[in-house]
Amino acid sequence: MSQQTVPGKLKRRLPLLLIIAVVVAGVALSLYYSTAPQLTLTPHVAKIVITGTLDYSASSILGATTGVEDYISLIRQAESDPTVRAVILVFDSPGGTVSASYDLYTAVKELARKKVVVSYARGTMASGAYMAACPSTRIYASPSALVGSVGVYTSVLTAEGLLDKLGVKVYTIKSGELKDIGSPYRSMSPEELRVMQEIIDEYFELFKSIVLENRGNVSNEVFTGRPYSPQQALKAGLIDGVTTLEEALNKTKELAGLPPDAPVVELTPPKPGLLTLLFGGSSSRLPLSVPSIVYLAMWPPPQYIVLP
Repeated sequence: MSQQTVPGKLKRRLPLLLIIAVVVAGVALSLYYSTAPQLTLTPHVAKIVITGTLDYSASSILGATTGVEDYISLIRQAESDPTVRAVILVFDSPGGTVSASYDLYTAVKELARKKVVVSYARGTMASGAYMAACPSTRIYASPSALVGSVGVYTSVLTAEGLLDKLGVKVYTIKSGELKDIGSPYRSMSPEELRVMQEIIDEYFELFKSIVLENRGNVSNEVFTGRPYSPQQALKAGLIDGVTTLEEALNKTKELAGLPPDAPVVELTPPKPGLLTLLFGGSSSRLPLSVPSIVYLAMWPPPQYIVLP
């Protein structure tokens, strides 16, 4: 039997080695571009765009979502950068979960203690998104925006009647009467409804106190949960003006003492790296119990208004 030479072995393995090299290079570039800082030495305004439902991120091989922790990271980046003199938060969000909305609010509050913060409703700034904007130095809205919906809700869907028709029986073994509160397999008892209402009321009082602390002159009507058009939101005390985004940027520079030609640098969340997409990150929460799906959000979600 003839023995294969070393150069022959390398030649056979060359395609595999090239594939491995390409994968390693791709992972390295992905990690670099997902963490590369966005810096400038000139005093400027940092712009952070916050879109979609406010929740924590989830990732899988099919893609990844941007979570509030990504926005909070950008806010802290702007907070620690001495060349950032002001921050404009551009919202197009109907709100989201209580915990995610509150975490974002806390980050904005900390930032507003140190720097000028302007929040701008480009599309929707509702519920949890409005909560997050409350500590801002100024809040402005586009002439076509939707603002407000200050309130809390949760929905419980039960399939008890359908299961009965199908002849399906569900047995739940639990340690306490209220352990499976909000179960989709049965109707809620009066006691469960009372408990859930107490939870909603407590979250609402938290939301209301934040609005009153930061926007003390609001109309009592805002606490009914209704959304507002821009001019209505201005009259209700929810915002400080109706402007274009360019005008809002100019006002932000003015509040920060920056010249009109000061640059605006957009800070964007890092794109998920290859490893994140392959192996996943934090997973979305399963709605196994009602408290995990209590929302500071508009319901039903706002629909697009078409101008013929």
